[in-house]
Amino acid sequence: MGLTVADCYYLKAKAAANDYCGDWNEVCEALNYALSYDDAHCASLCLLGEIYAKHLAMPENAFACFDRVIAIDAHYVEVYPVYIKYLIWNANTVKAKTVLDFAKTLAASDMAELYGLQAHIAEVKGKYKTSLKHLKTAKLHCYNDYFFDVIEGEQERIQKKLKLDKKRSKQKISKKKKK
Repeated sequence: MGLTVADCYYLKAKAAANDYCGDWNEVCEALNYALSYDDAHCASLCLLGEIYAKHLAMPENAFACFDRVIAIDAHYVEVYPVYIKYLIWNANTVKAKTVLDFAKTLAASDMAELYGLQAHIAEVKGKYKTSLKHLKTAKLHCYNDYFFDVIEGEQERIQKKLKLDKKRSKQKISKKKKK
């Protein structure tokens, strides 16, 4: 069993997209070839969704790509973290939570990443303590030092926000007492 033509073109597109500046001509050409050989190639559709969301500011097109991947293969776990991240960035935390809850039920899901995203949802809602709890759980599911360090950085950042939030609350209380 070898790589399909669609796999080869997807890998070319992914490599070109990961370069510092990105060779967008090569990305587009390779991605179009990959999808012309297999219009249901999940990895290519996922990359196309990322390009729509991140580089072209077309979230609805991105979400259509991600939904199509899930319709083709609900067990293609690579789509969920990307989809959830862009849902959060698009302020759709309700759908992000729904997608996240489903992704957690899949055996091959990266639980550390999913709990990190759950922490991000809580942070966006201003629930910093809940966010810190999810990050602690993410650390328990983390199996490499790099991501562990990333999670610790997130914890430090959210703790700073928590302190700022407490200061702001104290200032509001003191203003009310002065009135």
